[in-house]
Amino acid sequence: MAMAVRVERRKGERRRISTGPKTSDVILQFLEILGLSVWLGSIIFFSFAVAPSAFASLPTHQLAGLLVTSTISKVELLGMVIGPALLIILIATRMRSDKIYSLTAVRAALLATMTATAAVSRFFITPAMVTLRNEMRDGIDNVSATDPMKVQFDSLHHYSVGLMSVALFAGLAALFLTVRSPLKR
Repeated sequence: MAMAVRVERRKGERRRISTGPKTSDVILQFLEILGLSVWLGSIIFFSFAVAPSAFASLPTHQLAGLLVTSTISKVELLGMVIGPALLIILIATRMRSDKIYSLTAVRAALLATMTATAAVSRFFITPAMVTLRNEMRDGIDNVSATDPMKVQFDSLHHYSVGLMSVALFAGLAALFLTVRSPLKR
């Protein structure tokens, strides 16, 4: 983090130099932590509150699936907006610094992984699951577990959960490294 150097001198006193982080660096760091926290919070809330509650309280899996699909699309979009923004902030912060931190590349890789999981989920997994669910004319609740469409749907669901889990753990690691880095400065 770049430091602002301010020379203070009063009449008859020696020069005192105070150093502290620049306001712009503090704002960038705040935005980085805020963005990552909001993104992680949405993943955690979706995974541990929205999805389980939808399937526990709605009368059919078809309705629960509609709610979960609507909600996950917002989490995916949030990730695809916040992820690149966080990468830009990370790059901008490091370009302004006179020090090179070895964990910057690790943090960038974690953020890129999170962003990629959101994009894969949004553009491939979720649309395929929606298509399969819509093709099950009797509703997903009335389809045999051995039906090829149901088997494929369940497989995609496992991929979706896996991607969300990867994003969650990558996000927790990125948050830890983000909060830790100012303490090392």
